[in-house]
Amino acid sequence: MTKLFWTLILTLSLSSCEQHDKKIESDTVKEGNKSTTLSSDTSKLSKLIDITSFKPTHAKFKYVFIDNSGQKERLTVPGPSDSYLQAVLYFDTATFDQLKTKYFNADYSSPNFDRQDFNFDWLDPKVRKELMQSDTSYHGHPDYFLGLGVKGKLWLLDNKLLLIKATD
Repeated sequence: MTKLFWTLILTLSLSSCEQHDKKIESDTVKEGNKSTTLSSDTSKLSKLIDITSFKPTHAKFKYVFIDNSGQKERLTVPGPSDSYLQAVLYFDTATFDQLKTKYFNADYSSPNFDRQDFNFDWLDPKVRKELMQSDTSYHGHPDYFLGLGVKGKLWLLDNKLLLIKATD
């Protein structure tokens, strides 16, 4: 009986180790050299974009990182890694009004973004509906969260914004 007990414990331990390799954290899934995070943890989001000037009350985001460095996987020719971020940032009214005021005072040409770019597959139905009913000529200024020279887009809604950031 004791032998059966220890065999069962060993099997469960090994099984949990295999699952740990697949999942880095509770909200991150790793498959090969690709890690995908779906989270609402703003402390994790703050490592990806600058949210110090306009701090959201809460957020939801999807971050995909593809490690092409060749350090963990055998790649014949290592190269630069790629990353993609999609996020919804929710703000209180005062913070969002400050963001809009600063945005509209910025000297920034209209990039004519397509709202379909912001129609993320994981969006809540209410946010998706608001996006689909929003003004198609509207756009956002990415420098406030992404910094100068970073490839990204913003789309402002009612007290929230949608954000896309990608490596070249």
